[in-house]
Amino acid sequence: MSIPQIFNELKSDITTSANSWRGVSASNTRWEVLEGDAQTVLTHLEDSSFDCCVTSPPYYNLRDYGVENQIGLEETITEYVAKLTSVMDQVRKKLKTDGLLFLNIGDTYYSGKGQSQGTDKKSNKRRFGLRPVDKSGGVGIGIQRKSVIGVPWRVAIEMSKTDWVLRSAIIWHRARGLPEAVLDRPRRSYEYVFMFAKDRKYYFNRQPLIEKNIDEDVWTIPPRPKLPDGIDTAPYPDELVQRCIDIGCREGGTVLDPFAGSGTTLRVAIKNNRPVTGIDLNPEFCRYMVKELSKY
Repeated sequence: MSIPQIFNELKSDITTSANSWRGVSASNTRWEVLEGDAQTVLTHLEDSSFDCCVTSPPYYNLRDYGVENQIGLEETITEYVAKLTSVMDQVRKKLKTDGLLFLNIGDTYYSGKGQSQGTDKKSNKRRFGLRPVDKSGGVGIGIQRKSVIGVPWRVAIEMSKTDWVLRSAIIWHRARGLPEAVLDRPRRSYEYVFMFAKDRKYYFNRQPLIEKNIDEDVWTIPPRPKLPDGIDTAPYPDELVQRCIDIGCREGGTVLDPFAGSGTTLRVAIKNNRPVTGIDLNPEFCRYMVKELSKY
């Protein structure tokens, strides 16, 4: 179904221009979807205009979304870290002085064992064939085979060198997730959600964490199941985004997601009456987001 057909069927007050769609929800909350490379699109947004960013970029060498210039397919981990840090530098410019960034990022293992085979139960976007993590050479940093690369912390440390203030390394415990098929190490059950601040003084609301009576930096949240209607992305759960917005975005504050995917951040922001902007390189994902957001 084309974008115009989607608009005609669902809602009439959506405005379109080249690679961008803007609408207003029934609760009068503004949203926009921008198609394109995050690094480039961000340069066209107004500086110091967002209160909070919640995002999960493509993980290193785990998925191929079939679009040119996607992040995640770099030959070396150094290239991946550099590209992602460059995008986050743009995000920092777009945040208000007291703004926060919540960055969800997972790790990857270096196998060095040659071409991988088979299928993946979690996603048909999982990369097979000869990937950089399967080649000899240690993905440019000379690590040993079967080593965890430490991607999240490599990114976090590099970002800390570019004026970001790393305030918390939150553990997202992926309760009841599909277990890894490994025999010789503990199966992973967590990912990181790094909380970065643009400045040393920033907006933070601890009260929602106190009210939940939980460990403040270990969030036990089940992963989101695969989307039912065909789009194959890796969405994080609504509850994860909700918690980030609750503690890091004031009421009515504006939210940004430069790797919007299926639009989880946008959907949760709209439900909480936070104006939101999402960016994605994949036209299919943008169409899906517009269709879903048009329902609100």
